[in-house]
Amino acid sequence: MKCFYSFDTVQIDSDTAVTIGMFDGLHLGHLKVIEGCLKVAKDNGLKTCVITFSNHPADYFTGKRNELLMPNQEKTVALEALGIDYAIILPFDSYLVELPARNFIQDLLLTKFKATKVVLGYDNHFGKNREGSISFIKTHFPVELEAISIDVAKVDEVIVSSSQIKKYLSEGEVAKANAMLGQNFAVSGTVVHGNQNGRKIGFPTANMSLNADNKFIPQLGVYLCEVHIKAGAYFGLTNMGYRPTLNKDEGIHIETHILGFDGDIYGQGIEIKFMEKIRSEKRFDSFDELKNQITADLAWAKLYLAQVHVTSQEN
Repeated sequence: MKCFYSFDTVQIDSDTAVTIGMFDGLHLGHLKVIEGCLKVAKDNGLKTCVITFSNHPADYFTGKRNELLMPNQEKTVALEALGIDYAIILPFDSYLVELPARNFIQDLLLTKFKATKVVLGYDNHFGKNREGSISFIKTHFPVELEAISIDVAKVDEVIVSSSQIKKYLSEGEVAKANAMLGQNFAVSGTVVHGNQNGRKIGFPTANMSLNADNKFIPQLGVYLCEVHIKAGAYFGLTNMGYRPTLNKDEGIHIETHILGFDGDIYGQGIEIKFMEKIRSEKRFDSFDELKNQITADLAWAKLYLAQVHVTSQEN
């Protein structure tokens, strides 16, 4: 996959099927659009081109930096894995906001990106005052560009959206978020040194420094997770919080007790995929209380995993 980060650097030599969007999280709704684009491209002998943004459009309008389900590095890797040929990753700025839809189509889609087909989600709009749409293309460019609309995706009759997934995660409803994502929500980073308190009470943890500082994180608490490290895949208990029992440091800490593993992985990459929330973060009056609670958390996790295994075997 070829990536371009500005209009000036784009070099596309083949006709394309194009789709446009933030695609934060690449959830089931996004995948429906992108798979539609891939199919249209295959059926018509075209290359695929995804136009997306390096910052959330809300950043521009609110002046605040929004946390993302899938920061740019993750999104680029995911798009390539889906088989996209070209990714145009642009800053969402005043140029795009003020660019009339007609110019967006003529100067960019048709001329710069060599689009002959455009595949958009049911509610997608682009250009100044959000004038651009499926109907706009069909009205003003019926010969030059075929516009294809992809219907909404729903899970349990709820429309799939990045904002809904963030809402679920902020409430600790990991299973509901994962259902809309089509996979377990994940965070990734590097294992760094902590204060060793977990090891002192018999539960060593891997402390994580996130790869992206604008990564959205779930509600604070303790979660059952899949843990992926160089040595392999494991289950683990991940605590996301301020360590209220152990210190008064500011800032959120992410630390994971990896079940069945106690090796040295400092400096290595780690990915945590959230499965279920076990409990909310809480303060303990002593290390013994904390140790007892972690023991109970482990028992809950093992029972859950046993039930999942039995259910999957029955199915």
